[in-house]
Amino acid sequence: MSSKVSVLILAAGSSSRMGKIKQLLPWKESTLLEHTVKMAELSKASEVIVVLGSNAGLIKESVEATNVVFLENSKWKAGLGTSISCGVDYLLNQNKGADAVLILLGDQALMDTEYIDKIIDLYSSGESNLIGTRYGKKVGVPALFERPFFLDLLQLEGDRGAQLFLKKFADKVLSLNPQGKAFDVDTMADYTSLLKMSDNKD
Repeated sequence: MSSKVSVLILAAGSSSRMGKIKQLLPWKESTLLEHTVKMAELSKASEVIVVLGSNAGLIKESVEATNVVFLENSKWKAGLGTSISCGVDYLLNQNKGADAVLILLGDQALMDTEYIDKIIDLYSSGESNLIGTRYGKKVGVPALFERPFFLDLLQLEGDRGAQLFLKKFADKVLSLNPQGKAFDVDTMADYTSLLKMSDNKD
């Protein structure tokens, strides 16, 4: 029987460094967030969940997606950790069939279905129940956590999100090289760089 992995996309931030609603910036044929949602929908994930916060109503209306669960994190101002907690609370109380959660950021525009499926396949084959993405000496998201870790994730708060948790269990984490796909878009300069990268590939 195949494992049921829920993808949890974090997109609750206010984009304060961007000066615009980052989730709605044009990317490919849609927007930064909608592109990430589509990549997740096309993957082997059993469910896609999006956690919104700032501008939740406007962003939700802009995303064309089927079978996607939208959650609103009322504590989004307190940081990324609260969005993870919000999503995991849903998995513990609403979707009790999820075997694991794969956490993605809504602003990693180069992340694709291939990378998501790679993580899911490694988990499903029994390689590891804790898988993260390597950033130099640190490990962060995209990251997969098996259900026994859900209660720990529920306690997360502040802006460090899953990074501290992954550091705590560093000896158990299978870390992957994202090969350039884990590019964060936090500022307009990042967005400009992203567009240039896309132009160079075309």
